[in-house]
Amino acid sequence: MQDHQESDAEHKYTERDEEVAVGYDGLYVFRETHFASKCSMLLPVSGYVRVTLSSVNGTVNKIEEIDVRAGRRCQMSLNYAYLTCSHFTWRRKTAPLRFASSRKISKPWRGKFATLVCMLLKQILSIALFAAALVPGVRAWSESPTAPAEGVLERLMPQLAPQFHLALVAKADHKDYFRITGTRGHIRVEATTQPTLLYGVNWYLKYVAHLQISPNGFQLGADGMKLPAPEAAIEKPALYPWRYALNENVDGYSTPYWDLKRWQHEIDILAMSGTNAILIERGMDLVLYQTFRDSGYSDEAIRRWIVQPAHQNWQLMGNMCCFEAPISMELLEKRSKSARQLIAMLRSLGIMPVLPGYYGIVPADFATLHPGAHVITQGDWNGFTRPGWLDPRDSNFDKLAESFYRHQHALYGDSAIYDLEIFQEGGGSGDVPVSAAKKVQEALQRKHPDALWMLLGWQKNPTQELLSALDTSHVLIAEIEQGRVPREDRDREFRGASWLYGGLWEFGGRTTMGAPLYDYAVRLPLMAKRPGSKIVGTAVFPEGLDTNPFAFDLYTEMAWHTDPVDLPQWADGYAMRRYGAEDAHARRAWQILLKTAYGYRADGNAEHGERDASQDSLFDAQPTLTALRAATWSPDVVRYDPAELAPALTEMLEVAPALRSTETYQYDLVDVARQAMANESRRLLPLIKQAYDTKDQGAFARLTKEWLEDMALQDDLLQTNSFFLLGRWLSYVPAWASSPAELERLNYDARSILTTWGDRKASEFGLHEYGNRDWAGLTSDYYQVRWKMYFDSLSTALATGKAPEIIDWYAFGDEWNHSRKAYDAAPRGDTYSAALAIARALKLNPTSQTEAHQ
Repeated sequence: MQDHQESDAEHKYTERDEEVAVGYDGLYVFRETHFASKCSMLLPVSGYVRVTLSSVNGTVNKIEEIDVRAGRRCQMSLNYAYLTCSHFTWRRKTAPLRFASSRKISKPWRGKFATLVCMLLKQILSIALFAAALVPGVRAWSESPTAPAEGVLERLMPQLAPQFHLALVAKADHKDYFRITGTRGHIRVEATTQPTLLYGVNWYLKYVAHLQISPNGFQLGADGMKLPAPEAAIEKPALYPWRYALNENVDGYSTPYWDLKRWQHEIDILAMSGTNAILIERGMDLVLYQTFRDSGYSDEAIRRWIVQPAHQNWQLMGNMCCFEAPISMELLEKRSKSARQLIAMLRSLGIMPVLPGYYGIVPADFATLHPGAHVITQGDWNGFTRPGWLDPRDSNFDKLAESFYRHQHALYGDSAIYDLEIFQEGGGSGDVPVSAAKKVQEALQRKHPDALWMLLGWQKNPTQELLSALDTSHVLIAEIEQGRVPREDRDREFRGASWLYGGLWEFGGRTTMGAPLYDYAVRLPLMAKRPGSKIVGTAVFPEGLDTNPFAFDLYTEMAWHTDPVDLPQWADGYAMRRYGAEDAHARRAWQILLKTAYGYRADGNAEHGERDASQDSLFDAQPTLTALRAATWSPDVVRYDPAELAPALTEMLEVAPALRSTETYQYDLVDVARQAMANESRRLLPLIKQAYDTKDQGAFARLTKEWLEDMALQDDLLQTNSFFLLGRWLSYVPAWASSPAELERLNYDARSILTTWGDRKASEFGLHEYGNRDWAGLTSDYYQVRWKMYFDSLSTALATGKAPEIIDWYAFGDEWNHSRKAYDAAPRGDTYSAALAIARALKLNPTSQTEAHQ
């Protein structure tokens, strides 16, 4: 280590000892950094400790690895250095480790050293090192603090990664930022934290190299590309401490059965988008299991209470229990192991894993095991019986909360943010005053004194009564209705709580195209600039992942804009980097989409369903001639003229042939053609109804034939892209099953969330089709078969004059949910030809240039 000579006449030193307890193998990151003259460690078991010390300029000055024997103190003497970060890792499962440092701190420099990870709120971050060998890309013994970020680049763009030189460099003002400099082929990106460092790389890709990494495909230039130098240094401050991602429902509608490789890819994309906090719900089922085993429940009883993975997040929110029970102990253990690996990935990248907290859900018979316990019945949620809610003032509450947080800590470590949703979408406090919520907060803070309680700003929540009972300095609200209702007074309504401006452009994991971009590009920065604004970040909050990459790109970028963005100009730049070159047709296509699918905004209209999302396809609706939407609560009207969107397909087909081979173009062509065909369903169905009502059998036969042919064309198109395959969704399921019987349950769980959603009562209450998707296989074998059955029954009725047959749609869906038919998990066919066939069917008159492709 470089020696810095200091004079005691110039600096006065003080010594201070500090002890930190860590419960298991991991990485400890100092929140504060100082001069250190010596440090010592005492482990209760033997192990190997590696210490990394870094100087202000981000270079590694010293790495030491020491063999530590149980019960013996190991000491290192260090020369003085200006340290910005210091961390150690150790191998082997240990009991709580005690770390003591004898520090000499220079007063003139005290407080001027940046933290390695901002906004950790004095939390201890831990990485399970034993899991590192199982997690691709997580390095147990890194030679560089930037190695995790470098791993992201190596995985996502191995051909370009060597041309980036990353550095973690603190600023004197402690603020997070990124800075881009360099020469051709040698691009230097520096930042204070790894998520910001990766977003700096992303900014360079977007605005210097005109390349793109997105959730739905990459455009990374030609092989052997030398990255261009920026014309001048680019530096941007991080405007907010939090850039959060994931709706609670993502764990049901997108990720319940993902394997580690698929999850890591998503984490890499989110990290490249600057995300520094991600919700992890996987593995909380084992925490619930252990908590209620502690409280006296038998193994079988509590496993019958916990639901299967695709429905489990609704149990965590207090909406349901007991569906498709029991969950197996093997599955609980597999999910817990996977969760530990995911959390290790996040922490290695400096991303805060946001964890669910405990707010009082209990099995309905809790008072039977604990006589006198004050349990409030919560009634039904969409046809499901809710779990009970335990009065937080009850003596059993603190015991359950302590058990929950103890087991959660032992399995997954700690967080700075805990997600707790009391009375989500209904429920009630009975005779318990809402002020009792203070006891929920106290239970959280006993275990995690500096943690934030994350609440949703959704419908009527959080109520003024709830917030008035809480210490709002420890509350973080994810406000997710700004795309539906333009709420302009949230700082006052949230009673001083900090909040995140949420982006919710899709429900149920649906494949609809559209988002209220104005509310993100214009209203967000204007609201954040208001004096005293309590906006502290953004929240990517759609209910499913990997739809609308246009919205995702714009929304994640808004965390870096102080002023509104010119959307037409931004869309032109998007088209260029999306496909790799300027193209007039690509520009026109995206301008059309900007004005139509992405042109609506919050209007506060509560009469037409989920106004913050786009309309779904009537092809996916449970058959009826009066259908206005597929999902019960999805929009029943189109927010633009469908005839104005259709020409975007023609423009996409006329993009230059040299740009058509990219993943990004292939995805977009499918998505635009899919949306144009989905809109056609809204033109055709009223015509079919008119033909039936007027008993015009010829017109009815012709129009229903056209409808079914359109669905077949759509399925042909969807088969050509991996993002639109039912088989891909189902392919993740078998690895989680430990027996044939369990595979049957998990297969049903994964299928039913897309179709009937739940049992007959819940389905017919309104949940059926809530997770509808335009996916190959689902379209051909589910939606199209239903419509043919329905049209056949109506045709027979027209021919015989009798009433049409009544079809039990739940029984049809339940039979399909139990089917074990396999579907292709890899795409097949030619996207361009399939999209061209749709354009011809829609009479969009492709030009001779487009025809030449054939």
